[in-house]
Amino acid sequence: MLNQPNFQFGTNAEDAERSQRSFQNPLTGIDLLGAARRQIWVIVSAIFIAVVLGILYLIQAIPTYTSSVSILIDAKNVGMAASNALEGSLTFETGAVDSQLQILTSDKLASNVAQRLGLQNNMAFLKPQGSLFSQSIGAIRSGIETAVQVVTGSPSPPSVESLPENLRVVLAANILQSNLKVQRIGRTYVFEIDYSDADPALAQSIAGQFANAYLEDQLDSKFDSTRRATNWMEERIRDLKARSLAADEAVQKYRADNNLIAASGRLIDEQSLTDATTQLTAAKSLLDTASARYQRLKQIIDTQDVNGSLTESLSNPNVGALRAKYLEAAKLASEISARYGDSHQAAVKARKDMAEYTRLIFEELKNLLPGYQSDVAIAQSRVNSIQSTIDQLRQTSNVNDSAMVKLRALEQESDTLKTLYSSFLQKSQELQQQQSFPVTDARIISEASIPLHPTSPRKPLAIMAMLLLGAMVGSAIAFLREWQDRGFRTAVQVRDELSLEFIGNIPAIDLVGKPMKNKLDRGLIDERNTRALTVVDNPVLQKVVDEPFSQFSEGIRVVRSKIASEFPRKKGVVIGVVSMYPDEGKSTVAKNLASSFAVQGASTLLIDGDLRNPSLTQSLVSSVKPGLIDVLSGEVALAEVITEERESGLHFLPGVAKRRQANDVFGSVRAHEFIERVRGEYDIVVIDFPPVGALNDALAADPVIDGYLFIVHWGATPRKLVREFMNNHTQFADKTIGVALNKVDLARLGRYGEYQGTAQYASYSAKYFSKKI
Repeated sequence: MLNQPNFQFGTNAEDAERSQRSFQNPLTGIDLLGAARRQIWVIVSAIFIAVVLGILYLIQAIPTYTSSVSILIDAKNVGMAASNALEGSLTFETGAVDSQLQILTSDKLASNVAQRLGLQNNMAFLKPQGSLFSQSIGAIRSGIETAVQVVTGSPSPPSVESLPENLRVVLAANILQSNLKVQRIGRTYVFEIDYSDADPALAQSIAGQFANAYLEDQLDSKFDSTRRATNWMEERIRDLKARSLAADEAVQKYRADNNLIAASGRLIDEQSLTDATTQLTAAKSLLDTASARYQRLKQIIDTQDVNGSLTESLSNPNVGALRAKYLEAAKLASEISARYGDSHQAAVKARKDMAEYTRLIFEELKNLLPGYQSDVAIAQSRVNSIQSTIDQLRQTSNVNDSAMVKLRALEQESDTLKTLYSSFLQKSQELQQQQSFPVTDARIISEASIPLHPTSPRKPLAIMAMLLLGAMVGSAIAFLREWQDRGFRTAVQVRDELSLEFIGNIPAIDLVGKPMKNKLDRGLIDERNTRALTVVDNPVLQKVVDEPFSQFSEGIRVVRSKIASEFPRKKGVVIGVVSMYPDEGKSTVAKNLASSFAVQGASTLLIDGDLRNPSLTQSLVSSVKPGLIDVLSGEVALAEVITEERESGLHFLPGVAKRRQANDVFGSVRAHEFIERVRGEYDIVVIDFPPVGALNDALAADPVIDGYLFIVHWGATPRKLVREFMNNHTQFADKTIGVALNKVDLARLGRYGEYQGTAQYASYSAKYFSKKI
């Protein structure tokens, strides 16, 4: 087998397939790098056309100038306009800043600017002179509108000059808004007003007027809002004053009607109840003290506890004196008993004195008991008296509770109205002061100036945009062309789509400038009389014989080598040359392949099996002679119709017949027997069958065919159709030796296939051939 880089024969299929997939778009399956190489001129042409169109646009475009003015929206009120010390630190929120942006682009502001500059009477502004392109578009649109008006019978629209002034103002405002651009600079409170116009002076005037109109609009809006607020405030103040006086009078009248007399901010009954409650607490305390003293004294008397009388000895002098004597007697008794014993007369006398003193002490305490009991009774009487007074005061307070509830409600209403009145009165004075000092929240920080250079069109940007647009359009067209390319281009496609072996690429033949051969110099000679009977009008059929060192001949030799390797040392090999559709070069390949075998010394028979369109016979035989049908019918012998090529010794059996025969010639027994007979007489039998996509002759001859050579037109035969045919005819596919791509453009072949694959370097093999095709 040959391994020619320009024919991609014998390459490693797995490596080629892996490299091919590595550069494919996973969504479309298109080799992006290869597609870019193949469609480079489409992309370059689209870019060139787009750039030319961009240049033409820039040539006829009218330049516009932009004037800018910057305005600061200051949210801090200073000086006399500040209402408090903290107001200077307050800032606008994002919504407030966006609201100012809407004011700057409003219809009202645009109308004010138009009227100030008198733009409603400026016809050059209302009807500007456009570029050549816009004028052409306007003329076309005007023509369409006129035609529609004529057809529909509708009246023509009025001209700008005939419009009333208020409508011209609206038109001018719309033009101003269309050419106006207002944007916030970053996150600051600065707005930049840009206005574009063909007249730089007019652009400056309009931009400046927009800034001034905005500032005046701010002042007017503040004055109007303050004036409206003041008027409304005055009405509210008068109403609040009247309501406050009425509420205060209602409080006083209700207080007098219900005898709700107050002292120190409280009602007298409430004050008396509080005092009585305090007195009751004190009386109860005294009652508890007297009761406790009485109970203690009674307990001492009942228990005869001499030591318990110590408390009363402190407050009663008699008890105190008796207790002192008792203690002296007790001391004496103790001392005598310690010295002389308990039976001593002095000790006995001392103990008798102690008993007497004890009796006298308790007698004195019993005399005190009625006094203590009287104190308890007095305290209880006082408590009862105060409790009675409190009950009476509570009854009176319950009667006044309902009256007090209503009184407090009236007082609360009166206080609220007084507070509102005071607040509104203070705010009214502040608004009156602000009317005297109208201060806007915005100021101009950059005045509008006359622009010196046009801002549109931006030539470098326009050229870059057109270049990019051209690249995008060219890429889209290239992608569409690649997507529509459904033919076979590479060996990888043949293997992937058909699971068949790729034999080689057969180059296309350029016939421009090729001289025709002399009638008597070349042709087929009759075996019977060895006389030249035909003229070869198509030199491509003699390519292998005339130019054996051409690239085309090399491609045929690759096919021949493949067939020879498939059937080594075998005689009588029958090869069917087929294609999917006509005009794929099948007959040319069949003739040159047969001549190549004959040149190598193999006895070769070429049969024109395309009986319905015997193009090979018409190119090789100048006159109608008996052919294949006549031989199969037995009317003539094979030797009588075979012609021989002088240079190669190739035998050719024409496909014409003297009369029409039934279809399915190659499916007949006679045809099979005939092919078996010539198999024994020749080394190679090449049959040029009709296209398998149109006729069934090649499939009918399958029993006597050793192998099929499938010819595919490079880039033209749809891959899907060939794949479906092979899938539907598996027996035919099994006998197919391989696929050869015919009419290959070697100059373009390098743009297909895997990156840096053999096809890419096909042009390097041209130096090995004597002539260029």
